[in-house]
Amino acid sequence: MTYVLSNLEVLVKKIWLTIGGIWLISVIYFLIYINLPAMQLAVNENGFLSLVHGIMDLILLGGTFALVAGGLYRLFHRR
Repeated sequence: MTYVLSNLEVLVKKIWLTIGGIWLISVIYFLIYINLPAMQLAVNENGFLSLVHGIMDLILLGGTFALVAGGLYRLFHRR
């Protein structure tokens, strides 16, 4: 039974690492977006880039919520 739990724990850590990595990519995207007026203009003019911008926004907000909620859960449910 402990073998199954250890595999599950590894899977959960991989999921949180993936969430954190994708969230970090979205943070880097917005840092670049804020500092490059040409990119802001491109996003405003191009429909596809606007869609990518919206998806990155959802990733940023959802990832922030997931990481904060997961951190609070780990803080209050220690073993």
